[in-house]
Amino acid sequence: MNHFWSIWATVGTIVFFALMVLIVIKYWRSNYKADKDRVLDTFDGIDENDGPPPKLLFVSYFIAFAISFGYLILYPGVGNWKGLVGYDQAKDKLSSPTTTLEQEFTGLTDDSLLALAAEPAIVNSGRILFQTHCAACHMDNGQGAKHFPNLVDNEWLYGGSDEAIIHSIELGRNGAMPGWVDVLRPDEISKISYYLASLNQRHTDVPDINVQLGKALFIQNCASCHGDGSISDIEKGVPNLTDDIWLHGGSIKEIQHTIRAGLNNVMPAFGQQLTKDEIRAIGAYITKERVDNDSRLSSLHADSVERGEYLAHAGDCVACHSAEGGEPFAGGLPFVTPFGTLYSTNITPHVIDGIGSYDYQDFRAALVDGKGKQGYLYPAMPFTSYQYVDEEDLRDLWEYMQSITPVARKNDPNKMMFPANIRLGLLGWDLVFADRTPLDYQVPKELKAKVDDVEKWQLGKYWVAGLGHCSECHTPRDFAQALENDNIFQGNLIDGWNAPNITATELYIDGWDIQSLTDFLHTGHSSKGTAFAGMADVIKNSLSLMTRDDIESMSYYLLTGDTHNLLDEAAVQLKPTGFNDVAYSKEIYATYNQTCGACHGEDGKGRDPIAPTLLNNGIIMHSDPFNTIAVTIRGLQPTYIDKDRNFMPMASFEDVLSDARLAELITFVRAYLGAREEVITANDVKEVREMLEKAGYSGGLHVTPDMYDERDGNINVN
Repeated sequence: MNHFWSIWATVGTIVFFALMVLIVIKYWRSNYKADKDRVLDTFDGIDENDGPPPKLLFVSYFIAFAISFGYLILYPGVGNWKGLVGYDQAKDKLSSPTTTLEQEFTGLTDDSLLALAAEPAIVNSGRILFQTHCAACHMDNGQGAKHFPNLVDNEWLYGGSDEAIIHSIELGRNGAMPGWVDVLRPDEISKISYYLASLNQRHTDVPDINVQLGKALFIQNCASCHGDGSISDIEKGVPNLTDDIWLHGGSIKEIQHTIRAGLNNVMPAFGQQLTKDEIRAIGAYITKERVDNDSRLSSLHADSVERGEYLAHAGDCVACHSAEGGEPFAGGLPFVTPFGTLYSTNITPHVIDGIGSYDYQDFRAALVDGKGKQGYLYPAMPFTSYQYVDEEDLRDLWEYMQSITPVARKNDPNKMMFPANIRLGLLGWDLVFADRTPLDYQVPKELKAKVDDVEKWQLGKYWVAGLGHCSECHTPRDFAQALENDNIFQGNLIDGWNAPNITATELYIDGWDIQSLTDFLHTGHSSKGTAFAGMADVIKNSLSLMTRDDIESMSYYLLTGDTHNLLDEAAVQLKPTGFNDVAYSKEIYATYNQTCGACHGEDGKGRDPIAPTLLNNGIIMHSDPFNTIAVTIRGLQPTYIDKDRNFMPMASFEDVLSDARLAELITFVRAYLGAREEVITANDVKEVREMLEKAGYSGGLHVTPDMYDERDGNINVN
């Protein structure tokens, strides 16, 4: 600062300081004149009195003035005055680096980015430059965001060589894809999106023919750039579509949006803003982050990752932590509760949007204790079951979750009512309602004579009680949504379906055995019918990916029973007769033949690959007729678990049969094909129908896959 400006700043500072002191002294000396009983003015009927300021206010001012005066003597603050302590800002390492980039690069013989990544000073300079120029799009740690690529992995659209990276920073990139909205029909775009999802081995609830048609459309319209989708072209920036990296969002809807609208992505050029040394420093920082990320991934144990993947399947993590048609593990699935709607979270290793900032203890606390880094978790997260997972399996699961591709998808905000939206209150829920009793693997004395394979029973209990978390759906919940463990496996309503009673007694009465139950759980198909709705998703994403031995152990445990789930000695197994001469002679049989017989057969034994058997069907034989009624009202879409064994869609009979006629038909079918003698009334059907209609779960002759998405998500029908 030159002499003139130094004098100007000095005079201005001293005059301003003196004025402030004089003003405070003036008001201090006139303070005694204030009259608290004198009214100065009235506003909206409220009097403003001439009350004196408290003495503490003036004391505080004088203390502040004394500190300020001392600071101006000791430190710079008045013109060119250096202060008695001789402080020099140049000594501040944060504000003035000791070296320049030019000095840091001097003497280096190897200027490759890998070599520069080993130079801490250059990497630190690159980090600062990256935060200034790049982090707004690529995030602070370079992991990227939607539309902006991850820079710390090894998947680079234009190549990850030194030359390609420097080119991208210096000259920028411009990636364009035309929109196809005026070329392809909406149904054609949908089919292409299903094909692209299939390249990632993603499950989509569509028939295989749609995938094949989508492939043909893709080859016809997209192959000139993408080939069959499995190749990348770094010259053009064309991505490989068979991996699980989706820069512009990988949900079915996002893929369809990209096809419709096209893309015009621009990476700005920084060649005019940054020097060559600065550009190479940024490249060095990115390379250092890539090396560290590679090192982290290589430190994961291959066997643990493989085992962890199996455990993730067993826990069905992908089903809850993926939105309908969304990217795996990226969250967004809604859970409608009596207290509002929850959304599952992103559990990919993305540091900003996922759980990339977690360490093992954080991960364990969330899974076992229900305590996330952002607060306590709602019991929709089955931590009350995952607490039974042993330590070795928890660590293997953690290793796998670190190995998956990070997805830049922000979590949806929950919509919970007060006070359920206060996370701290969930600690109280845990203390009052969560059962933290350790799992007892001792066979109950009542079952010792019936359990001939203790190890199999114990293994089954481990899967069912822990990662399988079967009780979370099949057990009733109390007013606080806590599991009623004394009534374990006795059934519960979820999403307008009954997660049925699967106690040992119910399974025995309904005629399930090891073979049929294991077939059902492992494939979704059995001699006692097929899985549908939520159970089909569990089998598709979880149980079908486990070994048959593990599934058989689960069946063995469920059929044998346990504490609070003992087989009733008085239980009698049902033996349906099937349709006999008496049944065929009944007037209601004609209604059955007209509405059901074409698919399920005139005898009710099913027709492959049209429809499953109704004779001995587990749902028809079940003590609770809810699902039988709901199926006739809602209809069913194929499960697409196994493309070679999918049944045809089932029509809804809501607009075909009256409540009374439907009740008569269900009673007839349950009596002859399920050996259930209870009469279903028109009122029973009406209650179920009105509940399903209220939430939008019913809808005419054929119920479409959009039914779930378009229903009123704020209505809890459970």
